[in-house]
Amino acid sequence: MKQQIPKRTNRFYDTYRFDQPQIRVYHKKGKGKIMPRYLLKCGCCEQKLDIYYAKDGLEIGGVNGSIEDWQEILLPLLMIRQQVGKPVYVKKKKKK
Repeated sequence: MKQQIPKRTNRFYDTYRFDQPQIRVYHKKGKGKIMPRYLLKCGCCEQKLDIYYAKDGLEIGGVNGSIEDWQEILLPLLMIRQQVGKPVYVKKKKKK
């Protein structure tokens, strides 16, 4: 099953949805020995990050790792936990 990232407008400094500049996302197909990738660009400047992907792993910013390893690192940062092999969003409790 292929994961699809929704289409975005990729406008520079677009703060419409999140009150912060929206990350601009571009996709490139793999050719020959080059793996397919996502290019993420900052919404307010020209900083960028390449994410190359394959069935067995990811390379994010030049760091190679298995998909499971990246999930273990990134899901807690995004407040998502694994539950029976399925990601579940963990809501933040509001402080009173």
